[in-house]
Amino acid sequence: MIHVMVHLLEEALLAGPVNYRWMYPIEMLLGELKKTVRNRAKPEGSIIEPWVQYESLTLYEMYLKEVDMTFNRPQCNNDRGLRNEKLSIFSQSARPFRDPVRGESFSRNDMEVAHWFVLNNCDEIMAYLDEHEDMMKREQPSHLYAKKHRELFPQWFLDFVNKLKPSNSPSYSEELYNLAFGPIRTKLFLGCHVSNVKFLGTARDDKLCTQNSGVHVPGGGKSTDIDFYGKLTTIVQLLYKNRYQVIMFKCRWFDTNPNRQGNVKIDHGLLSVNMNRTLYDDDRYILANMAKQIVYLDDPKAGSGWKVVQQMDQRNMYAIPELDPIDNNVDNFTDQR
Repeated sequence: MIHVMVHLLEEALLAGPVNYRWMYPIEMLLGELKKTVRNRAKPEGSIIEPWVQYESLTLYEMYLKEVDMTFNRPQCNNDRGLRNEKLSIFSQSARPFRDPVRGESFSRNDMEVAHWFVLNNCDEIMAYLDEHEDMMKREQPSHLYAKKHRELFPQWFLDFVNKLKPSNSPSYSEELYNLAFGPIRTKLFLGCHVSNVKFLGTARDDKLCTQNSGVHVPGGGKSTDIDFYGKLTTIVQLLYKNRYQVIMFKCRWFDTNPNRQGNVKIDHGLLSVNMNRTLYDDDRYILANMAKQIVYLDDPKAGSGWKVVQQMDQRNMYAIPELDPIDNNVDNFTDQR
């Protein structure tokens, strides 16, 4: 769970996160030192005592194997690690939690779109995708081959895998067949643990004072220079035969094309996005392990709909960007840094 700390952007820019500027830790330390001086003859007045107790208890915990201790207790956001499947697409470290969502529909077209994304992100079948695409280029007009490739590949791939089994081909596997067969049903969730990070869908996240629905995916494919920013709406569990599964995120993506005015802006190294402009409404799925969690903060300078993007590092703290020394708005770069 991420607790959002809101403070003035200029203050954060000049001095960094506010918790690094608090006097409370120093005051507490000075208070304990004064107490130690006043109570030299009384060991309970020493700041060392609680640390000795803590270190002693920590040492004892290392030898208590069958007791619930710090060393053997599962993490709060435990995703249970990578599964042991051979295909990379089936071995995600993601685990949905809470009961499945009731009443929300997931159409056959949604399932086909999600499955097409799965096929295009499974490293082990890239050769099959390339082979079928080359065949479509030879057989179809140039303006239709991409559409036909997307429409015909799933069935062609299933037929191809079915031919591998009778011939005892080493390329055949049960996992490959289950992937080619496609998902048989889906379950929808509002929460998921991915790489020991907690994600929540907006329907639940909007009711909380914390924020766990911000999603960032580095640009790839034809848009290598554009990063994707959005909000997670639904966790989709695609269920294949024999209990194989793929966890996907359905997201609402914001238009972050820098060539279009009014989409994004950078002020003192801080990126702001316009949430009133969306994109990729027909292609909203990603694999759960592709997502990086971010936090959106209000941008009072830009007005309604604009949010400042704050990246999160592994310790769930704000990753403050470096100041640009060329920025004309910075009067004294050395002092402010």
